[in-house]
Amino acid sequence: MAPSSLDPSLLAAASQPSWDDLRIFLAVVAHGSMNGAGRALGQSQPTIARRMRVLEDGLGVALFIRGPNNLSLTEAGRAVLEAAAPMASAADAVPAAAAAYGPDPAAPVRVTATASVTMFLSLHAGSLAKQGNADIAYIPTRRHLDLIGGEADIALRMRRLPELAPELVVRRVGRVAFAMYAQTASPTAVIAPSDDPTLSRQAAFVARFAEGRPIAARIGDMPIRYQAARSGLGAAFLPCWLGDSDPDLVQVAPPPQDLAEDVFLIMHERSRKRTNVQQVANAMVGLFKKKHGLLAGLEPRRTELLQI
Repeated sequence: MAPSSLDPSLLAAASQPSWDDLRIFLAVVAHGSMNGAGRALGQSQPTIARRMRVLEDGLGVALFIRGPNNLSLTEAGRAVLEAAAPMASAADAVPAAAAAYGPDPAAPVRVTATASVTMFLSLHAGSLAKQGNADIAYIPTRRHLDLIGGEADIALRMRRLPELAPELVVRRVGRVAFAMYAQTASPTAVIAPSDDPTLSRQAAFVARFAEGRPIAARIGDMPIRYQAARSGLGAAFLPCWLGDSDPDLVQVAPPPQDLAEDVFLIMHERSRKRTNVQQVANAMVGLFKKKHGLLAGLEPRRTELLQI
């Protein structure tokens, strides 16, 4: 909906509306009718209509233009929607935030990481669960989940870290090197990342490696890029732990050390006090230490097959 020019201060003097009425108001807007809001909330249409009248009377403004078969927001309604929508998002976040302080001891330890790091962890999921004495739920995403808000228990992040809140504990656990891999030693095409070479150092390196070879595809997701390289589509920029562990791939360019990435394990202070989370974190630290050479591209090629 179009932003409103109504001065929010005009509503400031009105009586404070109840959250229940604002929740109903948001449902009416979302579903486009009072009947639809009633079905979604399990309330009758007359009840919804009555609550909207109470809300309008309390605010002293009309929120809806009521037509024979439709509702539309007034200018005041748009202003109230703009003010109330963040309240709904905040209310949705409350259960997760509360659960972070009173977690279910039987709940899985939630670990968030990029797709490539999650892929590495998944190859050792059994031993991590055994050593950590806990179920582990892996959440592969490039988005930085909110550890303070309780979206995850442990985060494994790469590259430079932004300024972190003081209640977050950070530990560098390893370093991951990358190189170009292909099905043959003389690839005729290249699989490029989807990033702009002017904005991504990895994409710029791949562009230089191409040297006139055609770009067979641009694939941002690393596991899919890996599968494309295994199929013979072209040479791809992959983590050394993955390329060197696959006997069907050949390293066609050595790993550039300036593109290796540090891996950081991050937890909230309260998570460290949970035995199962701390045990899983310790198991992951041990895994990265044990596999240091493979992750850093320092070990000779391995013949261990990946179950993918």
